[in-house]
Amino acid sequence: MKGFCPECGTMLSPGSDRCSRCVGRSRGRTTVVNRVKSEGRGIFPYERVRSGQKQFMEDAEEAFRDGRILLAHAPTGIGKTVASLTAAVQNVDDKKIFFLTSKQSQHRMAIDTIRELRRDISAVDVISKQHMCPLEESINLPYAAFERFCGKVGKARCGIYGPRIDSVVEKIREEPLHVDELRTECVRRSVCPHKAALEAAKEAQVLVCDYNYIFSDIRDTVLKNLEVELEDIYLIVDEAHNLPDRVRSHLNETVTLPLLQEAFGLLNDVNGDLAGVIKRLGNELAGVDMDTTVVDRSFFDDMVEVALRGGFGRYEDVDPLIDDLYEAAIESVEKDPAATAPLYLVSFLSQWQNEGEEVFRCFEPDPRSIRVSLLDPAYISAEVFDRTPGAVLMSGTLHPGEMYADLLGVEDPMIRDYPSPFPRKNRKVVSVNNLTTSYKERGVPMYQAYANAIADVCNNTPGNVACFFPSYLLMNKVVDRLERVHLEKQFMIEERKLGKRGKEKMVDKLRYNHDRLLIGVQGGSLSEGVDYRDNILSSVIIVGIPFPPPSLELEALQEYYTEKFGRQKGYDYTRIYPALNRVLQAAGRSIRSKHDRALIALLDRRFNYPRYKDCMPEEFHYDVTDNLSQECVAFFD
Repeated sequence: MKGFCPECGTMLSPGSDRCSRCVGRSRGRTTVVNRVKSEGRGIFPYERVRSGQKQFMEDAEEAFRDGRILLAHAPTGIGKTVASLTAAVQNVDDKKIFFLTSKQSQHRMAIDTIRELRRDISAVDVISKQHMCPLEESINLPYAAFERFCGKVGKARCGIYGPRIDSVVEKIREEPLHVDELRTECVRRSVCPHKAALEAAKEAQVLVCDYNYIFSDIRDTVLKNLEVELEDIYLIVDEAHNLPDRVRSHLNETVTLPLLQEAFGLLNDVNGDLAGVIKRLGNELAGVDMDTTVVDRSFFDDMVEVALRGGFGRYEDVDPLIDDLYEAAIESVEKDPAATAPLYLVSFLSQWQNEGEEVFRCFEPDPRSIRVSLLDPAYISAEVFDRTPGAVLMSGTLHPGEMYADLLGVEDPMIRDYPSPFPRKNRKVVSVNNLTTSYKERGVPMYQAYANAIADVCNNTPGNVACFFPSYLLMNKVVDRLERVHLEKQFMIEERKLGKRGKEKMVDKLRYNHDRLLIGVQGGSLSEGVDYRDNILSSVIIVGIPFPPPSLELEALQEYYTEKFGRQKGYDYTRIYPALNRVLQAAGRSIRSKHDRALIALLDRRFNYPRYKDCMPEEFHYDVTDNLSQECVAFFD
């Protein structure tokens, strides 16, 4: 008896279970499905895989599958977010995925990508509790005061318990929400957004959050709330070139003489014994007469001991002093959010207690101050990478991978470089031999030569140009000469104190004009934190190599890394690579898609020295020119 094709209803030939037409279509579909599975892209949301993306995805899968740490130097456009998330989700098993990023735009991109994956993925987007708080009173509070404020009003006003939070948690679990959407849902139901997000995250596969959720002292609290351990978490670290400095910043505190004097004034009417200790501590610091110098822990400990002995109060050691100071500091900022000096003093005293060679301490005379900071990010990060069952660290400038593995304490890393997916003909990189920002050659003639070179690029570029300097000081020197040359573009200058909104306005002007010169500094948000999409920059000029300025801390860091990794790495890791990383970040602002075209001019002859050129990624190829105008005309013709 003949049957019918289950797909189209056509009568079948004897012995067939589908008609020939549907079998042909099925074969086509089966081929696609098998290809996707064989390439490890079962949930990959797009039909085509970009150049280099397939290898990146396979490497990420290997890292998650085999408990490895992948350090991926993956240029813009390769599709890092979707590739890493696809690899993690397909290997997730009973693990939770933390997608760590410090930029709100990357939070949004991660959630958008999760929505597109070919599987229902539960994900929660979360930022700091204070930034998610809808209560107006919380906005201007220092974080420690906010925590006290939150504890007092939470139960009464924020719907932490009961059916209201249950309903919004269920909503968050139904579909991935951007953090602003999540916050709106919680505000509508009068529920604490941060509490609801963490409750939903207990059952979620993916948590999109900031670095400090894992790489700071709040990690244990976060993981306890989520009822997981580091051994239960896959990590994806976005823009991972920022991670070492971000980890270092978690232990960086300063106490100054003005700070102690302000703290004394605020505490005098609150706790006389406490204020007396602070006053005597200030007197001790005021009596120090020496130049900037590295100090050890006993330097400040001795001052504290003298201050404790000098009165008739109840303090015999520093621990009860810190406890009482904290309580008084909270009381102070609850009365006046601007009265933060005692809180900063609490933070300093707490951080000063840390021990180890990786802790840097110094005294500075103007103003009299003592600073403590962390030299080695591995102090915090090594344990994380030792315990996590798999991680991907990715960035367009994670170069060299060996350095980041060393700095972060990653054992047995997978280090990979991936090619750019963009056509090479769309980018022209040139350097020069007649210019340098070397200190010994600075002066009016060199500043004028730079102004002339910048004008040559601008006047022969059909579109906007960005020019990034190694410092504000040098920028201002050259801008002064730039006003004396023929320049066919209006220029906009990044001022040192320019806020976020001001920078956004500058970028908006680039979007709606095609005759602007944007002037900023390497390492600033305009050279690293902004995506100039839709080819709104036609040329990027890099003025000089932004070597870090001399300092005792830099010397201490180089000495520490020399002892740990050897002399050559000690120098490269503290001076060469950090500077070139800023160059690469600035140079990469212009080309954000395969359709963008741009010329990049490296204006310092030191870029041509093998010492520096050999430290650049292989794909960042450039040639020397003695005619910038001609290079621009030829490229844009």
